[in-house]
Amino acid sequence: MKPSVLFSAYAAAALIICANFLAIPGFWITLYGARADAQAVFLYRLIAALFGGIAALSWAARGEASSSGREAIARGLVVVNGLAAVVGVVGAVSGVYNQFAWGAAGMFALFTLGFALRSPEPRPAVESA
Repeated sequence: MKPSVLFSAYAAAALIICANFLAIPGFWITLYGARADAQAVFLYRLIAALFGGIAALSWAARGEASSSGREAIARGLVVVNGLAAVVGVVGAVSGVYNQFAWGAAGMFALFTLGFALRSPEPRPAVESA
């Protein structure tokens, strides 16, 4: 998959997560089988803020030419999605969350693989002086 498409898809997914966790955190908390107390709602909204930043970063990176900065963003997204996938699996296996945790773990695992295995875009030619 082209990196620009991958960055765009990830930005869209992160924005959707951000909007949902900000607007209706209680729904998502209870969907996963947890109790929507004030602390859980606050933490989901804090997570929403982080996803909002990641969405903006990914959206900005989508149109950039291949560069060391864009490579650093992609590597960071491998780490954040890899960690989120592991946490999702632990949440599902331990019983902290219900079977819906597998969906989140799968999504994060796919984005981890996507960013780790993305096809490189050619770097623009640099004219010599």
